[in-house]
Amino acid sequence: MTKYWLGADEGIRFTPAGENTAYTEFAETVPAEMTEHSRTMDAGVFEIIGKGVFQIFGYALSALTVVEGEDGLILIDPPEDVEKGRRQYEQLRKISDKPIKAVIYSHWHTDHNAGVKAFITQEQADSGEVKVIAHRDFITNIIANSISGDGPIIAVRADYSLGSLLEVGPEGRVNGGLGPDFVMETMSLVTPNTLVDDKLEITVAGVRMEIFWAPSEAIDEIVTWFPDLGILQSAEVIQGESFPNLHSIRGSRYRDPQAWFKSIDRNLRPLPADFMIPSHGRPVSGRAEVAKVLTDYRDAISYVYDQTLRWINKGLLPDDLVEKVQLPEHLSTSEWLGDFYGGVPHSVRQIYVGELGWFNADPATLAPLNIRESSTRYIALIGGRDVVHAEARKAADAGDHQWVAELSSHLVRTDSTDAAARQLKAEALRALGYRTPNSNWRNFYLTAARELDGTIDYSLAIQINAPDQIAAMPGSALLESLRFRIDPEKTVDSNAAIGITVSDTGETVGLLVRRGVLEVTRALPEDASVLLTAPKKAIAGLVLTDAERVLATTLESGATTLQRGTREEADAFFALFDGRSEERLHLADR
Repeated sequence: MTKYWLGADEGIRFTPAGENTAYTEFAETVPAEMTEHSRTMDAGVFEIIGKGVFQIFGYALSALTVVEGEDGLILIDPPEDVEKGRRQYEQLRKISDKPIKAVIYSHWHTDHNAGVKAFITQEQADSGEVKVIAHRDFITNIIANSISGDGPIIAVRADYSLGSLLEVGPEGRVNGGLGPDFVMETMSLVTPNTLVDDKLEITVAGVRMEIFWAPSEAIDEIVTWFPDLGILQSAEVIQGESFPNLHSIRGSRYRDPQAWFKSIDRNLRPLPADFMIPSHGRPVSGRAEVAKVLTDYRDAISYVYDQTLRWINKGLLPDDLVEKVQLPEHLSTSEWLGDFYGGVPHSVRQIYVGELGWFNADPATLAPLNIRESSTRYIALIGGRDVVHAEARKAADAGDHQWVAELSSHLVRTDSTDAAARQLKAEALRALGYRTPNSNWRNFYLTAARELDGTIDYSLAIQINAPDQIAAMPGSALLESLRFRIDPEKTVDSNAAIGITVSDTGETVGLLVRRGVLEVTRALPEDASVLLTAPKKAIAGLVLTDAERVLATTLESGATTLQRGTREEADAFFALFDGRSEERLHLADR
């Protein structure tokens, strides 16, 4: 009998149920260990025997945990879209026909919540029929990482990192690192109605749960302990069968490694867990085996952080740190610490920046030349464009792909229309991508190559502003996102104010433009030139689409009304902000 799970030989049963959507063939363009990792992702259902606990695995990047109680079901971490959720739901109903009593979101990342409407509705949450449990900052983090702040650029970089613009195959995506694949179709969201601070003890369907806040991969991460069952649902504190993503190359705020391994020490290791079910990766059987996974995982994080700080204190810079800090063999060979998603090299670089900032203490880097100016001068110094191109071609023939990528970047950066240089860099990035087992690195290399050679398909891009996510956000949050789009050239000498009442939520919002800055208040400004009332759907249209068109349409329909000022004055105010552009950002030719 094939053993599909990890740890002890007994206690878990696996029932295959569906195809493996990862690329599972050996190929010259795919490292063997990456193919072997794909082959651990067969779809099916793991059952913790005799406990009424299941993991529906291999249908999405995350795996759905199901707990069968006396009169209902508890679900942890719906997948990244409704389509995958429906496939999981089919397996769920083979397990039990009991009603769903609770859904737990372990954190704000979409692969742990966006498929929720395959299982429940917002109405069920609003009525209290289903408890929807999340950390208190869950919605705040959804807002900050979608419409607000750096959400738009993160979405672009996520397409490169997750490989959503690539097809599955030997020259594209192989697996999602933490699961078989990651492509989102219909995203949904049901607003939480039960919030966790540091700890929540709750019983649902006769099942006792202790839910702990465990800041780690996400600042709002929560883990769930089932004391009567001896089962730990470890969320993404244990981030699958890969070294943890201490930094996401798609872009993220600093993930404090000390907070991460101390969450494991404080909240996970003290528990007498006989089984562990992660949100990514297969379940683990056996108390000693669970303890070893937790210890190895926290030791790997601690080792990388501590040794990076050790060498930082000796004066080493990021390039040197990457050469010095590598996992010892007993950790690098762990089946839970492969180089498939997170990675030691990019984690080390981020620790340097997170602890010391960008300045490397060489004053020559305080006010450097613009990178394009530097490239122009380097090209001239070497002998001109043709000489640089010839040297890059020579390096390509010698298999020195990193040097090719760096040399050709100077050419592309100074002339983005240089087709030969773009092709040369694309070839180098492909070669680099084909030899790394890390899915994020591979996807970035290969997507950038397609950007450079013109074969990229932007129609596959992730859409972060899904209607359900927008519906879950306060109207004030939608309007506050305008802060990041104010045009200082239009407003440097301007002072203007309008007031908006969100008719279906009762919120009042003041928007005050003051010489290049937008201040958002929760009261209507007394000196507002325009006062208007509109439903949240219209507010979303004003912010996310064409403000002038939406205002005209909703005023005509009566959905929006003006209490003060004119439509022309309202149009003039919203014209002070950048409009939404459909132009695709390029990442590889800068």
